Order: sequence, then C-alpha cells, then structure tokens
Amino acid sequence: MSITLAQFEKIDGLQSQLLRMGDFMTCADPVGYISLSNRLYDACIDAIGFDAANKFASAEECAAGLVTRSLMSADFVQDMAA
Repeated sequence: MSITLAQFEKIDGLQSQLLRMGDFMTCADPVGYISLSNRLYDACIDAIGFDAANKFASAEECAAGLVTRSLMSADFVQDMAA
C-alpha cells in the first residue's frame, strides 16, 4: 500500500492545523475543530480507504500513523508527477 505525495501533504497539513488548535475541550473554536477533524478523516479515507482508516480510534491517530509511516518508509509515498 502507498499514498500519493499530494495525499501526504494534505493529511500532514490538516493534522498540523488541528494540532495548532490544541485540545478539543479547551480550544477556542470547537465547531471549527470538529469540521477540521472531519476533513482530516476524509483525507485519510481518500488515502487508504474506509476500512483501513476505520481501524484507528480517531482521525488524529490515523493521520499520525500515516505521517509517521510516510516519513520512515522510502516507498510509502509515491510522487505521481514523476
């Protein structure tokens, strides 16, 4: 299994935005947090499919796993433009 560079960049960017918002219980914009979390989950589903994404406890956990695997594996992210 692999993901495209564009998928990696989207997931990494959304995850970074979500992390900057802080914890859900103390964030300034809970509605924005939920919306961003849903967009992150959708990006994870687009990258690895519903069944694989659904094995994680949350969108944040799925994204963290994908980003970590992407950074540690030379062939997990495929640059489709090349």
